[in-house]
Amino acid sequence: MEEQQQAFDTGYHAPVMWKECISALLGGDRYQACKDNPGTGTSSGVFLDGTLGGGGHASALLKNLQPGDIVVGCDVDSDALATASQRLSDYLGSKANELPLFLPVRSNFCELASVLSSLEHPVTNEPLNLVGSVDGILLDLGVSSYQIDTPERGFAFMKDGPLDMRMGRERGLTAADLCNELDQRELQRILKTYGDEPRARRIAQSIVERRPLTTTKDLVAAVSAVTPDFVKKSRRLGRTATLARVFQSIRIMVNQEDKVLNQALSEMCPALLRPGGRLAVLSYHSLEDRPTKRIIRDGTLYPTRQTNEKDMYGNFVGTPRPFRA
Repeated sequence: MEEQQQAFDTGYHAPVMWKECISALLGGDRYQACKDNPGTGTSSGVFLDGTLGGGGHASALLKNLQPGDIVVGCDVDSDALATASQRLSDYLGSKANELPLFLPVRSNFCELASVLSSLEHPVTNEPLNLVGSVDGILLDLGVSSYQIDTPERGFAFMKDGPLDMRMGRERGLTAADLCNELDQRELQRILKTYGDEPRARRIAQSIVERRPLTTTKDLVAAVSAVTPDFVKKSRRLGRTATLARVFQSIRIMVNQEDKVLNQALSEMCPALLRPGGRLAVLSYHSLEDRPTKRIIRDGTLYPTRQTNEKDMYGNFVGTPRPFRA
């Protein structure tokens, strides 16, 4: 079992629950019909890995597909895209008649509905027309092992490096920009909203008092100044746990992760998935988990009372549920 789990691991990242994800994505009725009855005129399967990373999930998916099937791998991080493209080079089109096809795309996954509308097949140069035609979408949220382990990316409090935290380093404000330019009240809101940080006010004040902050070490020092190493009554209030929450909060704000996810779930996924298509999401904290479950279950990002009300013909007339059969 352990060997199976490590089959698609690399030094860049270890894909989480790859076996369960592949099983979920390939369970759609249309793809199974295509796989079980080749030559019936059914079009090839099309799948989207919206958070490509090191290509672990994409690699597992490609190994379970047939020639003619397509996996589009998307990432906003140029390092991730280069690493995955090198790893999956056999699937880039030179063996299109023997292997499924891998198409790397650099984009934020929330923008894929517009980006993929003009995507062409690299061999035939024909439009792929992916809008409303995708069989399965995978989103593995959060940061990769590589991003955390690379000091110059600035994601980790354990390593000293520039206070950056951008997943796409070519644009946008850095974590240092936020720490040095936002007022104390806004910093406090970020720490409370995205990290549920009990010391949000004191930490925000400490950040303001120690400006300018340019490295992860500077931010660690600002947090450590108002946080004890250990707290007997609660491990959650100790320094390590507090630093994890602070770095998570600022990272989410830098990359607008909540807005990106909400746009992807409410706009991108419904636009790209065909009827009966599959959506698989790996989430790691409640800010990711709640909207994902709500939109899959209820068709909305926000809390609502759902009814199973039907009209006189038996048609459901409640809130639209784009991911429900």
